[in-house]
Amino acid sequence: MIRIDAMSASPEHIVADSHYYWRGSFSLPTSCRATLKILATSCFEAWLDGTRLTEGPARFDKAYPEYEMFELDMGEGEHILSMHVHYEGVETRLLQQDMPLFVFASVDAADGPVDVEWCYLPLEAYRKTGRRIDCVLGWVEWCQTGKLPHGWRSSGFDSSSWFKAVCAPLTVQGFNPVDMGRIRHIRMVPRLLAEGKLVNMSMFTHDPTAAFTSRHLHDHELPAQGLWFRFDLGKVRLGRLEISLDAPHGTIVQTAYAEFLNNGRVSPYISSSGGDLSTCNLDHFVLLGGMQTVRPLHPKGARFLEVHVIGDPDAIKDVDVVFEERAYYGEQVEGAFSCSDGLLDRIWNVGVETLRSCSEDAITDNPTRERGQWLGDAVGAGMDILAVSYADMRPLRRGLLQAAQCAGGDGMIPAIFPGTRAFLPSFAVQWVHAIPHYFEITGDRETLAAVYPAAVENLRCFDNDLSVDGLCMNPSRWNFIDWGYRGSSTGFRDEKENYVEMDPSLSLFYLKALQALVRWATLLGKTDDAAQWAREEEGFRGKMRRFLKRVDGDPSDWEKIGYHSAALALGSGLLDREDSRAACVEYIKNHILSCFPNSSTAPRLYDPTVEESQLITPFFAHHVFPALIEAGEMEFVLEQFRICWGWALEEGLTTWPEVFDKRWSHCHQWSGCPTWILSRYVLGLHPRFDLGENHYMLQLETGGLDSAEGTIPVAYGSDTISISWNRTAEGIHYRFKTSKPIWLHVPNKEGAVRVVAKYQAMLVDEHSPELCCAGV
Repeated sequence: MIRIDAMSASPEHIVADSHYYWRGSFSLPTSCRATLKILATSCFEAWLDGTRLTEGPARFDKAYPEYEMFELDMGEGEHILSMHVHYEGVETRLLQQDMPLFVFASVDAADGPVDVEWCYLPLEAYRKTGRRIDCVLGWVEWCQTGKLPHGWRSSGFDSSSWFKAVCAPLTVQGFNPVDMGRIRHIRMVPRLLAEGKLVNMSMFTHDPTAAFTSRHLHDHELPAQGLWFRFDLGKVRLGRLEISLDAPHGTIVQTAYAEFLNNGRVSPYISSSGGDLSTCNLDHFVLLGGMQTVRPLHPKGARFLEVHVIGDPDAIKDVDVVFEERAYYGEQVEGAFSCSDGLLDRIWNVGVETLRSCSEDAITDNPTRERGQWLGDAVGAGMDILAVSYADMRPLRRGLLQAAQCAGGDGMIPAIFPGTRAFLPSFAVQWVHAIPHYFEITGDRETLAAVYPAAVENLRCFDNDLSVDGLCMNPSRWNFIDWGYRGSSTGFRDEKENYVEMDPSLSLFYLKALQALVRWATLLGKTDDAAQWAREEEGFRGKMRRFLKRVDGDPSDWEKIGYHSAALALGSGLLDREDSRAACVEYIKNHILSCFPNSSTAPRLYDPTVEESQLITPFFAHHVFPALIEAGEMEFVLEQFRICWGWALEEGLTTWPEVFDKRWSHCHQWSGCPTWILSRYVLGLHPRFDLGENHYMLQLETGGLDSAEGTIPVAYGSDTISISWNRTAEGIHYRFKTSKPIWLHVPNKEGAVRVVAKYQAMLVDEHSPELCCAGV
């Protein structure tokens, strides 16, 4: 166990939804290069000598906090570390409810550790409204700015009346620096859509969300009581809106955030939130008067913003707004893709932009509704989209490791962590398969070895759910496979659904996990473990074969299995007979074509309570399309990209929706599988670091395209591989350049070819990879 010398406030000052200013002073006898470590809970922003230093924290489990570390050149004399901390005191997707209030900072100079003296001030300027952004995020910021101390971050500020901080040592299992780069803060000017004068409807002042939405923005009968402005950020982003204006004392500034317009307005209600009635996605500031700038502490997600300035409209002047986006990944994308179909190029780019919007201290599901580190989102499409877009995969790796840290008492890997904890069996078994796949695309053996014990414990917790037929659903868990799938609405309906029979999709995911563990143990040289997992895999594979025998080759028979199980079966290697595989493919294609957006009259997935067989989702396409491509259906898959993801573009979306229905979230990176599929299959180069460092497999699927080119980043480095190909009368002219030597595995060829810098070949066609000629 490790002791952290943290500081806190006096117990009488620690109340949920409390804001504090903290000042830590320290002196250096000489100028030197010093190491500063810093952390606080919950949300905080920090400045050193008046200059913004960082904000956080990076989400963590309370037993494994992680600090940020800075190497700084600092001058002789006194220095002031200032922090604005908002103690939430409730469970959020980012932090647990029982997380104590603390601040921590250590300074190490050339001569050793330097003492930091702390004081703090509870801020009466912030009103406790009892309203949260939504039920899984923190509190609304409601600030009377005239009550804030002016100049509190400066060295000359008199803080003698502030309270002395209380020593609050913490005992934890681990305390390490955050193993990631810095969060980016990208400033942009949002596009003004409309503006005008407003009328405030005072009878709704008890409810800020209702008050905001009820204001009249085009009323020409009642006298104006303020100004309003509506902005478009171009896509859904996470960040903070900074508003500067000249206005009288007491003027109120409110900003509402939304992913889409509701009847042309921005509504502070968050769609599809588990607590719709209490959502309040807005900021509220009461101005001191004169020229002033206000910005919230908490970042919020939105594409559209609406600012209401309540006061004398003739006295409100010089309104200026800047949005500061918070994202881990920058606008300079390292991967690239283009082809002879411009629509597919757009689809590839939107997948990357959606991932960027869902990147912060973790790869999240969505920047608005939850900011949750959902495991299935990250180890599904997220991992592969990231690998073809950026070389730095540290946020994802941190999540894989953190999942193991947050395992339940029975060993199950959580589906959401480290704040809210929920356990979904399907996500837990997908994590097992994801780790060897992560090793394939990165070669990160350290992570592969580190989490193997957790993988064993995770799979062992399913032992009691095994039956003679397969793996049964556990009625104590949310048995989520996909939206619309049986059991997906658990928690969204009043009635209980306690299914305990074998679930074929869950069972096929479990089989995939067993197969992954055979490979995993083999890669780590654990011969006995590999043999044990092979025996378990063989036995369970037999159960699945017996189950699938009910399908005798007719496409209609696959209706008994269902879309999800059919797709997983197709990709599992269990279908030995050619007629059975062909029937399975035909059924999957027919099912997809019968669903929206392919069929405008098909049932719609309008909310989480829907359980309907005639549905498809962009999330589960990540599991379906690779199996279809391997079965020779690349042209069908590309056409689905054009139709289904093209539907979203036609609807005006600039990031991918959670499902194929605009009533859900408009920004979910789990919906972006076309990006990685285009980069891998259409460019044809697949990373296989499990075969050795810098090994790649050539598997090209053109899907009827005439040409393609792009760039693949190499994980955790600065190297890239640039690929291009085009059709000619002789065949497919395929070529690439690499900035570091790689080993290339060509189908039907013994061994691997070492490519030092350039490679080109004339392929007869992608399905008959005999080379007419090749050069290295």
